[in-house]
Amino acid sequence: MSKYLTVYKNSLSSFLQYRLNLGLILIGQAISLSGLLYIWIAIYKDGQTVGSYTLTGILTYYLILTLLRTTISEGVGMGFEVVHDINEGVITNYLLKPFSYPLEKLVKLFGQATINTLFMAPIAIFIGFLLRDYIQLPSLTNFLQFVGLALVALTLYYLLYFLTALSSFWVTHGGNFIYATIITSNFLNGGTLPLDLFPTWFQSISAYLPFQYFLYIPIQGYFGNIENWLFTLSIALAWIIIFIIIVWTVWKMGIKKFEAVGR
Repeated sequence: MSKYLTVYKNSLSSFLQYRLNLGLILIGQAISLSGLLYIWIAIYKDGQTVGSYTLTGILTYYLILTLLRTTISEGVGMGFEVVHDINEGVITNYLLKPFSYPLEKLVKLFGQATINTLFMAPIAIFIGFLLRDYIQLPSLTNFLQFVGLALVALTLYYLLYFLTALSSFWVTHGGNFIYATIITSNFLNGGTLPLDLFPTWFQSISAYLPFQYFLYIPIQGYFGNIENWLFTLSIALAWIIIFIIIVWTVWKMGIKKFEAVGR
């Protein structure tokens, strides 16, 4: 495993070399979040509520949502990298060496998530301080549950978009499938609106899908709204196992079909 530890260290160094670019992205996220929070404050100005969310609840939800999007959702960008590597034959370099390409991508993803967290956390804390009268702080137990579920979500992001990117073994424009996955996921993972604001039938369908574990469930863990945390974690881990089996099967099928002329 030492070579993958080296990959992790190298990924940290690589992302730090482009810290200005990363900083600009995070500042853009902060500005977008500020505008979104302002809109919700305007909506709640008459003391109304949306569903079961008070103003404090909804502002906290979108603050944590932005933090998660900036840190764990890097699997989306990783998916496009895999599409490029397959189309350009870059993965040949991994197939000829005792080195796992899927595992290398996962380790690099964790490295990027680490850097993003280090950059984004101070910004989130600063915004939370400015809105301290409207932000709900978690208990230690809820915070630990949130961190655990966020790590699960990061793994699910990796598996989903790595699996989607493997379509490039059979089609020329695998990136189109990633765009479709982004649209579907953003609608079903609570990234647009909290899932409990949707109709009951929609929530019932979402309960059987893995998407809620990407954003919505970790945020509910932050709020302490998960009644049976171990059961929820077990379902999330079950989805991870299912994805691993599917990814491994599709990867093996794709490698048998793969051709890299000139390499």
